[in-house]
Order: sequence, then structure tokens, then C-alpha cells
Amino acid sequence: MIKGTKSEILKRIGNSIRGHRLQANITQQMLAERSGVSLNAIRHLESGVGASLGTFVQACRTLGKDRWIVDLEPKDELSPIQLAAELKRHMRTKKRIRATARKTGGS
Repeated sequence: MIKGTKSEILKRIGNSIRGHRLQANITQQMLAERSGVSLNAIRHLESGVGASLGTFVQACRTLGKDRWIVDLEPKDELSPIQLAAELKRHMRTKKRIRATARKTGGS
């Protein structure tokens, strides 16, 4: 379990991102450009004062920390093909009730 307040957690994440950026020997401006986000977005992310999830994802990808994102992705999502097959199966097994049958109680 992660310990600390939301603010403390965001600061630790920001410090970690800053550390990885410095290890990569790139400036905040370079990370912003390579990530396709603004310099202010990177500054906010690193300071822990708030950044969008999109900024976090782009910065992680740019710094080669894809596993941080992969660990967050849902593991039980269906692919579009699996989803279509599941929907088709559901539609075949669902019994349809006509509106007139509901009113009269007949079939």
C-alpha cells in the first residue's frame, strides 16, 4: 500500500520523474519537446503540484518507463474482436419479449 497523502505521493512521483530525466541527461525543455507536452506541464509534473494523466504517460514513455504505465493498465479488457464475439454470443442467448406479450401476459 502506498503511504502518505495525495500531495506527498505526487511529490515523490515528481521527484522520481525528475531523477530519471536527470539520469537521461536531458533538460525539462527537452523532455517537454520529446513528450509533446508544454514545459509548464513538465514543471508541474516534477514539482508534484498537479499534472494531467496524459502528461504523466507521455513523460514516462519518453523516459523509457513504459512499465509504470503497463502496471496501471487493466488486465481483463477484451480486445475489439473478443468484445464483438462476446456481444454476438450474448445477443444469440437473449430471449426477446414482444411489447404486446408484456401487456396481455401472452406470448
